[in-house]
Amino acid sequence: MLSKSQIIVLHTIKHGDNGLVLQCYSNTSGRTALYMKVSSKNKLVISNLHRLSILDVVTYNRGSSMPIVKEMEPLVRLDSVRTNIYKNTIAIFLSELLVRCIKESEANLQLYQFLTSSISILEHMQEGVSNFHIHFMVHLSKMLGFMPMDNYSASEPLFNISSARFCEGEVFFDGQYCRVKESAANCCFSKSESELLHLVMNTPAIRCCDIKCNGELRFSFSNQMIRYLSHHLGMNLEMKSHDVLHEVFN
Repeated sequence: MLSKSQIIVLHTIKHGDNGLVLQCYSNTSGRTALYMKVSSKNKLVISNLHRLSILDVVTYNRGSSMPIVKEMEPLVRLDSVRTNIYKNTIAIFLSELLVRCIKESEANLQLYQFLTSSISILEHMQEGVSNFHIHFMVHLSKMLGFMPMDNYSASEPLFNISSARFCEGEVFFDGQYCRVKESAANCCFSKSESELLHLVMNTPAIRCCDIKCNGELRFSFSNQMIRYLSHHLGMNLEMKSHDVLHEVFN
């Protein structure tokens, strides 16, 4: 039986001498894996399998554990994401993030549309590229069900990872309330990171150029967002591409 769907390519793994396993996110079945036979006839098609590619696919299943790709065609051309070193490095980071964050194999059209819209924005972005991944991480948390509460103010300037809100004086950490000065390093963003979070939450993705921060703050902030996502997902994300991303933008 043939099935049609759209997929976002997250990762490819060589399988034997003539096969590829595609780790992807689908509009019809969420996180999924597909098998594709490799031959001299489809080398041009395989060249479309770069990170975050958005493809129309036709698959069939012959009782194997993975559906097999029969046909595929790019739904959107991502020339800039593929060839621009900055955007390509972001694509590698985002695809690793999604592989580690998303495990559900059920359709989630809202999440799929968020991902395809974000990829399109990255492709066409001219300014603010270096800030795109931090914006994506913050707004991905909303799609995953734990968007930070935006109650930032002068009296509540620190973002608490556990409670997912800005606070002052006391913070919720390890099951109890503690004074900020005693445990802020373990459970809160710094003041500058917290201020940046507030700014990112109130900036559209297409205006990433309006987010003003240097490379060190961007790196420490993204580290904190990895901690935030890890905490609320209940797993250690261990992002291997994060240091590479930092090197490319510095």
